[in-house]
Amino acid sequence: MDTAYRIPTVRQIRSRLRLRHLDLLEALHATGSVHKAAARLGMTQPAASKLLVELEEAFGVPLFVRSRRGISPTPYGETLVQKAGVLLADLDGARNEIEALTRGATGRVRAGVLQVVLPVLVPRALARMHAAHAGITVMIQEGTNDLLLAALARGELDCIIGRLMQGASQAMFRTEVLYDEPIYVVARVGHPLARSNRVTPATLARQAWILPPPDAPLRQRIDAYFAEQGLTLGVPLAESVSLLANEVLLRNTDVLAAMPRGVARHYARLGILTILNFRPSWALPSVGVVLRSDVAPSPALEFFLRAVREEAAGLRHQAEQE
Repeated sequence: MDTAYRIPTVRQIRSRLRLRHLDLLEALHATGSVHKAAARLGMTQPAASKLLVELEEAFGVPLFVRSRRGISPTPYGETLVQKAGVLLADLDGARNEIEALTRGATGRVRAGVLQVVLPVLVPRALARMHAAHAGITVMIQEGTNDLLLAALARGELDCIIGRLMQGASQAMFRTEVLYDEPIYVVARVGHPLARSNRVTPATLARQAWILPPPDAPLRQRIDAYFAEQGLTLGVPLAESVSLLANEVLLRNTDVLAAMPRGVARHYARLGILTILNFRPSWALPSVGVVLRSDVAPSPALEFFLRAVREEAAGLRHQAEQE
């Protein structure tokens, strides 16, 4: 730890700091050059250099290292860049909510979602919320767990709904469990195994499969399960986490796939796929909500989360009745 620096008080920093400083910080990190950052912000290079000096004086530490190739952030700079990005993203969100209010709406929610909640929970929650608060708009961003957590950390999302995978337990996040979602094995309607009263692991091991990529937790659990049974799956027809691609492949071939219960039932109700008579013990983390621990939810987010919780309770009750 470097004790050579005297860090100003919070009051002193606030008295010196302006939003333009944060804009410059973001531009410097993105471009790696004072000249390019100045051009990006529409100012002269001397003006940008002056702002950088003011910024470093405000915090009492060097934020960037200068070299012939440009500038790069120090560890202090990296920390400040991350925090500045969150502040600017929150400011953008506040601006968008205010604009929505002027149009008679009541807010905007940026929700990251994993595939496990897309077919059932999210649509039902949106319908419930819209019935009570028609002015709230929810922006849905689908993605992998690591990408969504990174976006939430940067302030680009307000919440994530999906499985509470590794990473969500970091101190900067807080989580809430909604329900457990077991895995079912599915196939096309009319598949040779569709009418079988007893499907064994050995039977499944002889089938062609669509599987998640090798680094996916579900894939690792599936491989471990068959290994425990002394069995090995063949080379999969495809490795995919795309619901659309998997659905098309399943409908047109005799492959099998593993899907969350809610997704499997959704396709079964539509008559697209059938659920095989096999209940594997492929335990995965619970479905839940991830929020930033240092940000208070907006009213719009609270309304959306209330709808999510109410629909999740219904799904949990439905599962308990089976």
